[in-house]
Amino acid sequence: MSQPTSEEALAAYRKLHRALLTSSAGKWRDLDISMQQLRAMYFLRDEEEASVGRLAELFGIGLPGASLLGDRLVRAGYVERRGDPADRRRVLLSLTRAGLRLITELREGNHVLLRRWMSSLSPDDLAALTRGWRALAEVASRHGAVLENSAV
Repeated sequence: MSQPTSEEALAAYRKLHRALLTSSAGKWRDLDISMQQLRAMYFLRDEEEASVGRLAELFGIGLPGASLLGDRLVRAGYVERRGDPADRRRVLLSLTRAGLRLITELREGNHVLLRRWMSSLSPDDLAALTRGWRALAEVASRHGAVLENSAV
């Protein structure tokens, strides 16, 4: 049997990605928020709390646009806003329980599917997959370190 090529590996990845998208299409289809709002929610999940100014900086938009983005998420019930006790001019945004639950469901939904599918693999195939992902993660981390160092 010949050695698989990078193109064959990418084709398998695309097939897996399509299967994940198809399996989670219902959740995404019923979601009534924009991609920018979703990105803001993922950012707030990682940061836990951020100022409207930080959101503006992240998205490359003005303060009014970032404020409007935050307001829409507040009205949807996914984000809460409060004044910064240290600086009354700043408005802080954070996810509500509903926002955190949504982001967790979207992210973890794929992990649940992947766990289920991986549990059907033979031990040898699971070991090969694990070795492959570890190897790719190692290359990616080295590449990321090179990119970070070249930016300095």
